[in-house]
Amino acid sequence: MPDEGLHLALTLFIIASCLREDERKAAIALIPFGLLCDLDSLFVHRATLHNIFVIFIPIIIMAIRREKSKYLTLAALLLASHIFMDAFYNGVFLFYPFSQENYNLKFWFGLKERGLSALFTWIVPGKVGEIVYVVKPCPSVPEIGIIGNGTELTILIFALLCFFFRFGRCRI
Repeated sequence: MPDEGLHLALTLFIIASCLREDERKAAIALIPFGLLCDLDSLFVHRATLHNIFVIFIPIIIMAIRREKSKYLTLAALLLASHIFMDAFYNGVFLFYPFSQENYNLKFWFGLKERGLSALFTWIVPGKVGEIVYVVKPCPSVPEIGIIGNGTELTILIFALLCFFFRFGRCRI
């Protein structure tokens, strides 16, 4: 699973690239939308808030208000980017609660199938790590790391600098 630091970095990059420099308040208000999905670790992780129905909430609000809003569109994009990133790590339950099928994009793109068959059919010398798959939604203990490794830290620092240089010069 991408750590919160990587989700925050992607959120900051998207916001900095989509908003003007004088939209600082909106930029700060949109940051939680890139991280909101992981609140479901308190309930049924990768299901409750990692489904396509969550993406439609800002779109439904736009429809009710009968006006286009780039901020609500950006909020939907941030929610979708979070779900898309997590779909590459053990999958997400896109249609939960109507379906309990896990969608893992690594399998769809064939990135992991050859590796799994090689792992189980050949004798692999050395230490083999544990493979964990989420096969059905279940309540979990929240274990959300902020930064997983040095690469994620570097990406997060670069994203924070981009965000600061984009919006730091403006006055509220």
